[in-house]
Amino acid sequence: MGDRLGLALDLASSTPDGAASSGVEIVALQPIAIVDHLLTVSDEGSLRSLGVDDELGGSHRVTLEEVRRILAEAGEYYSRAGGSAANTTRGLAGFGVHARLVGARGQDEWGVLFSSSMGRAGVDVSRVLAKPVPTARCCILSAPGQRTMRTAIAGSAALDPGELDAGSCAGAGWLFASAYAAYIPGMLDAAVRAAQAAGARLALDLASFEVVRAFRPTLRALLESGAVALCFANEDEACEVVGERRGADEGGPLRGLAYLAAHCDTAVVTLGERGCVVRSRGSDVVHAQPACTGVRVVDATGAGDLFAAGFLYGTLRGAALPRCAEIGCMAGGAVVQTLGAEMTNATWEWLHSRLHGELAGAVVRDSAAAVQQELLACYALIERLGRGVVYYGSARLRRESPHWRTAVQLGEQVARLLGSTTWSGGGPGMMEAATEGALAAGGTVGGIKISREAGTSVRTAASYLPADAQVYCRFLAPRKVALVDCAVRPGEADRTAYVFLPGGLGTMDELFELLTLAQLGKLGSKHPVPIILCNYDGFYTPLMAWLKACDGSGVLKAAELGALLVADDNAGVLDALAQHYGLPRAPGAHASVRAAAEWMQDA
Repeated sequence: MGDRLGLALDLASSTPDGAASSGVEIVALQPIAIVDHLLTVSDEGSLRSLGVDDELGGSHRVTLEEVRRILAEAGEYYSRAGGSAANTTRGLAGFGVHARLVGARGQDEWGVLFSSSMGRAGVDVSRVLAKPVPTARCCILSAPGQRTMRTAIAGSAALDPGELDAGSCAGAGWLFASAYAAYIPGMLDAAVRAAQAAGARLALDLASFEVVRAFRPTLRALLESGAVALCFANEDEACEVVGERRGADEGGPLRGLAYLAAHCDTAVVTLGERGCVVRSRGSDVVHAQPACTGVRVVDATGAGDLFAAGFLYGTLRGAALPRCAEIGCMAGGAVVQTLGAEMTNATWEWLHSRLHGELAGAVVRDSAAAVQQELLACYALIERLGRGVVYYGSARLRRESPHWRTAVQLGEQVARLLGSTTWSGGGPGMMEAATEGALAAGGTVGGIKISREAGTSVRTAASYLPADAQVYCRFLAPRKVALVDCAVRPGEADRTAYVFLPGGLGTMDELFELLTLAQLGKLGSKHPVPIILCNYDGFYTPLMAWLKACDGSGVLKAAELGALLVADDNAGVLDALAQHYGLPRAPGAHASVRAAAEWMQDA
């Protein structure tokens, strides 16, 4: 990973305002901030020894004194910010989503712990109000195969429905709410009004079968109003919402799913170790997503919350429903491998390795938080648009340059030949020219942008890329890593390449980093990728002469440049790509392209 991030990572991690610049994407409603106290018990007998006798595995309200008694008798526990919406927003922040939590906490030490913990996780807590009453607390007793919760809510800080308004959701595309909000009269209605006033879509998690049982008429009325766009339920909640006994037969969860899909755009029912089922409104198709394999369950706390985070992340990034379900199952599978609902570095690495590949897992493990968020945004865009041909080149060369029209023609011809996405750094000059050609061919384009290219400011310039086809990076490190990843070939059917148009220092930096990665076997591509220099009017001839001198002095072997090709014109580039991918070749075009090692021998 160090080869891919290099010195730029050190520079990025030292930047004081390192968070990626973007507005809030999703708001989560948690009217009552809760601090969870997590205890591990060996078996049911140990639970009962703590005086927990009623309905093991469920969630019940108790007094604050009862919470203190359990903690005193347990003797060993740890505390962290909790609550369904908090867990989900913390998970979303880990995915690189800009999330805000709305609610209320006490002005005691537990309230401070809640806000500071969520803030460190990257969640916007500016709308979590501090009130002069205690913060709610919950004992979570984790035993093999089950989780028992005892929560003290009475008299604690709570958001009033009147304090939730359109401003709370300003700029966000989604409002996420848990059915736990039903315990505050009028809160779910306020959530609907706030979302509608802000133009946001409403996602609802049914929370627990006890909540559905207690508030079934309220929840059904909300669902049948059509205000809920996306609904999450586990199999017990799905049964309860249609008034069926939990576990009565295997069809109960599917009947619950059918009910939810009749009233929501998307309905999701999680099935624990069997994965989940998903269905859209107006469709008879039920997508069944199996759970992740290779998961060792330590604690089920937060599995549903992290599933929702993963599914919402996929939704926000434009993924298809099956992919959203897959990401949700991976996120749920990650969090059960640790105690509590807070992901560790190891579980994030496991998740992103499953989600994006081993390189992404290593990056998430080692990067600073700000760089991590930018990288994840880049990976999500690459996954959505697909890998393809990456163009590097000068940002200074304009339309009057003799190379401009040639680069436009190349972008158009390569897009037609390979049918792959055209990638660039999203800046002006040669990058824009190649993208202009690809767009003329009707091709897919994407860009990984930086705030400044040599001689120009990109941040303030109008973009020629579609709004949903670009990621803006503050830091050079994630941008460089992502551009390399845009053209690695995970599958033999992928048609990718690195094409270097005439360029200056930045282009040379990226070229030599790429050649070094290839030389050391660190490129991360399962299949060979051509690297092509566009030697228009002999632009790269001096560079090749220098490489030959390096070979002559023994600091470089010409054979180490095996992936590098030198093309004198566009016909040579097209011929090199056609030959590499077994496509029809233009007669006689091969004369204008040579391997770098061959060029060095002949020069």
